[in-house]
Amino acid sequence: MFRTKNNMTNKILLRCFLLVILLQPSIQTLCASSAAADTIAPTSTGSFSQQYTQLTKNILLTGFEVERFSLNFRMESAKQPKFRKLRYFVSQEAGSAGGLAFEITEVDQLGKGRKNPLQIDKRALRGALAATTTTSIIAGSGSLFELSSNVLQMIKNKRHGYDPNSATKYVSTKLKHIDELLAQREALVAANADSPSYERAVAEGKVLHALRSSFINEYSHFNADTSAYRTYQNLFYVLNASYNSVGAMAANVAYRAVARPHLNGTANILFIVSGGLAMVTPVLCQAAGLYAQKRAYASVKKEMGPSDFNPDRFAQDCKNLDSAGTSVEGSLMPSLPATQRFALYTQSNELFTKQLDSETKTMRKLEKVALQNSYLGPVIGSTLMTQGILGTYGYYNYPIRIRKQLNQFYCGAIVGTVGTSMAVVGNAASLLGTLAYEHKLAKQKRLPIQLIKERLTHLDEMEKLVSAL
Repeated sequence: MFRTKNNMTNKILLRCFLLVILLQPSIQTLCASSAAADTIAPTSTGSFSQQYTQLTKNILLTGFEVERFSLNFRMESAKQPKFRKLRYFVSQEAGSAGGLAFEITEVDQLGKGRKNPLQIDKRALRGALAATTTTSIIAGSGSLFELSSNVLQMIKNKRHGYDPNSATKYVSTKLKHIDELLAQREALVAANADSPSYERAVAEGKVLHALRSSFINEYSHFNADTSAYRTYQNLFYVLNASYNSVGAMAANVAYRAVARPHLNGTANILFIVSGGLAMVTPVLCQAAGLYAQKRAYASVKKEMGPSDFNPDRFAQDCKNLDSAGTSVEGSLMPSLPATQRFALYTQSNELFTKQLDSETKTMRKLEKVALQNSYLGPVIGSTLMTQGILGTYGYYNYPIRIRKQLNQFYCGAIVGTVGTSMAVVGNAASLLGTLAYEHKLAKQKRLPIQLIKERLTHLDEMEKLVSAL
């Protein structure tokens, strides 16, 4: 009898267990529906105001985090070593001055040699060639040192999360959180369409969505600009070290050619290569920078989606929010002042970005040494290449007519003197221009780093306002 009762009990328990398993999806759906109903169902006035304010507050605070990170990313990733301008000027000016000294000596000696080859002072030529070999090595080493400095800075930025990949992932994560909060806020507003503050809540929602787009717009601009300049700068250092190395080799071969004239052909060919590299360096760097900029924009777009931020539409949304806010008497949603303040901050962002870009662009132009400048560089490089071409032509076209040969070398030296003179003056002018311009901006508190710090201070003030909600 007990066994029978136990069997019946086991069967009943088994049926109950199976019934629970079968009904579990329905129970879960019912619970989820109940929770959703609790979230988006019409609430009391006080409850709606509290939930609405909290969601808006969280959206704004997360927006502050994204904005602050973008500004710090721009400041840290674009940071340059403190004494770079001076030490790089010294290395490049040494290379240009050594080249100019050689050209002047060569013009002097070859001018005498055109009349009487025996009057050439070979010792003076060797001394000038030895000097330009040394200074070319100094100039190339200066570029390699700055390249290594950039690599160390990139490693440091990666450790702090300010490299492009880490920064993009961070901003993308924050934007996804903002999207979740915006979705919750929209559900809450839709569930309270009968609230007297409904129209204002809808208007404020449009402004918040536009703010989210502005975050993408600003970060993608900062990221692309930084990537473009870093690529431009690093490639220039590589190419500068390359053509200075070839120039040092050419000068060394020319040094030996003073005693062994059959090496003059090789020396001049190397001068052609060095001058050609110097001539195309600015163009190659500019193209590489533009390519890096496009890739950076594409990377952000792939990770976060396109930015549809439109300043004119955003300004209209802000006006609509102002009128909606004033039309609601005794509004139960106190987030309006904070949202309006952040909207004004974002509207001023276009002017801030233009000013920051303008000052940065001017400073970068002034920081470029003569051969790095997109306008002067090809001219200087072409003069050095022309010198090599004239020397090669003279050597191979007049192998036994020494005076004719020396005349070609002499003409090439004159052209080279013009080019190296431009480099010496350009280097000095770029340094003096940079220092003067930076001093002017510092007095006006318009240095890029000053503009960013001022922006960060404004952001901190707004964050305190929102945190008090």
